[in-house]
Order: sequence, then structure tokens, then C-alpha cells
Amino acid sequence: MSLFYTMVYCLLLTEMIAFIFLILPLPYKWRKGILKFMSTSRFMANIQYVMKIVFIFVFILFVDALGRVVKVEDKHNDHHSESNMAAKRFYAQRNMYLTGFTLFLSLILNRTFVMILELITSEEKMEIVKKQAAQQSKEYARVLESEKNLKEELEQLRVAADSHDSTKRDLENLKKQANQQQQEYLRLADENIELERMVKGTKAENRKDM
Repeated sequence: MSLFYTMVYCLLLTEMIAFIFLILPLPYKWRKGILKFMSTSRFMANIQYVMKIVFIFVFILFVDALGRVVKVEDKHNDHHSESNMAAKRFYAQRNMYLTGFTLFLSLILNRTFVMILELITSEEKMEIVKKQAAQQSKEYARVLESEKNLKEELEQLRVAADSHDSTKRDLENLKKQANQQQQEYLRLADENIELERMVKGTKAENRKDM
């Protein structure tokens, strides 16, 4: 195996290890921290840029290996007597499968990483929504409690107002009774004065007659 394909093989093993690492049941905090670091780190961004260039070369090797497979198949059909054609065919197919699986696994690895990152982001948004819902529930309970207290205070004010109205009516009745008694007293005083005058007048007439 040439140096290039040895490097591709090492890259394939690295992708397999990374894929296994992604699907491991790690604790949520660890997975979140690692993926957040990988998605936001400047260092990881540079590595991803380099890996894109590497996969371009891998794609070129895949195209070259595919072309060699086609050529070997054509030569194999034309020259059945050559003993080394089977080996060339095997190496060409091996290189094609190696580069093809490396490219295919890179796509799966990238998509899996994006899906897990989106899942973590969705879970974070869900936690925020849950906290907001809990705060709104507390605020709603506080509003209900405040409304209940206001109703109780309003009822107390109504009772106090009714009591005030009752006291006011009692005062009005007392005033009316006092006025009536005062008028009755004045009427009786006037009658008394009139009777005294009449008595005095009668006594004066009796003295004149004597």
C-alpha cells in the first residue's frame, strides 16, 4: 500500500473512532461541552478547513482508483493469460473501496455531528422555554393571589361602606327624632305660654269683678 492510501486508511480509522465517540452514551454535560467546543473553537475551525482540503485529495484518489478499476477490467477481458491482472484488479478495487468508504463515512460523520448539535441546541431551547413557562406559571399564580386579595379587600370595603351607610341612616333618624322632639317641645311651650296668658287674663277679670 502506497503512502497516500496508508494515510487514507489512517483517516478512515480516525473517522470510525470519531463516529464511535459520537454515538457513545456520554453524560449530557460532557457531550454538550465537547460539541460546543468543537463547533465554536477557532482551532477546530482550522482543523475542519484542513480536513476539507484533505477530503478533496481523497476524492481525487477515489476517482483515480475508479478509473484504474475500469482499466483493469478492460485489460482483464482482453488478456486472460496475464497472471498479475488479478492482483492489479484486487489492489485497484481495494483502493476504490478504501477511498469510497472514507468519503462516505466523512459524510455520515458530518451529518451525525450536525444532528447531535441541533439536538443539543433544541434541548437548550426547550430548557429555556420550560424556565419561561415556570416563571409565567409563578407570575400567573401571583396574579391570582393578588386578585384574590383585592377581592377580599373589596369585600371588606363593601362591608365597611354598608356599615357606614347604616350608621349614617341611624344619625339621620336621630336628627329627625331630635327635630321632631324640638318642634314638639316648642309647640308645647307655645301652648303653655298661651295657657298661662289665658290664666292670667282670667284672674285679672275676676279681680275686676270683685
